[in-house]
Amino acid sequence: MTKTEPTAFLEELCRNVHPRTEASLRLICAICQEQKSRGSADYSVATIGRLSAERGGPSAPALRNKTGEKYRALVAAFAEHAGGRKKKVSAAKASAAEELLEGISDPVLRTRINLLVADLESTRAQLLAARHIAAQKAILVLGDPAQEPPSVVGNGAELTAQERRALAASISDKTMDHWAWKIDKIGRVLTDSGQVVFPAGFASAIRKILA
Repeated sequence: MTKTEPTAFLEELCRNVHPRTEASLRLICAICQEQKSRGSADYSVATIGRLSAERGGPSAPALRNKTGEKYRALVAAFAEHAGGRKKKVSAAKASAAEELLEGISDPVLRTRINLLVADLESTRAQLLAARHIAAQKAILVLGDPAQEPPSVVGNGAELTAQERRALAASISDKTMDHWAWKIDKIGRVLTDSGQVVFPAGFASAIRKILA
């Protein structure tokens, strides 16, 4: 098969995903169908992302990031099926994963392989983050509940109001929606495919600091 039928591919992508991700996929599909209906050959990530963001869906940056692989694959399937234009869906600098996928034209197979590679990249990122945190030697202080708590002290410095807002933003609903992440019962931050962005206790620790 040289071309993937987009609507059938959509149903495959929607299997076993978070309802929010499924809604975003179906919105992207509807936008691509509208592009086809109006005779537009523009299926670039920039255009589809802009039209999606106008309706509350994932923006162009969200389509381009690591968690946007399924969205980009769906757009690519539409562009290929309709013979339209599409920009390179990967980042400007080719990664090892992109070089591996260079000779694979089927969007379904590309998505499956790229998700496996993303698991490996996520594990590597966690190791680098853990190494960085260990090097900082930061001290977590919850303080005396009867007094004004210092929140977080790293090398003796208290958090400013701006820093507290930044911590709150890291686990806010807006951040979770933008990156298609979720927080589970043990405080992990996960992608819609189950990859661990931050380990167990991360979200609960942030909430304790901000309480």
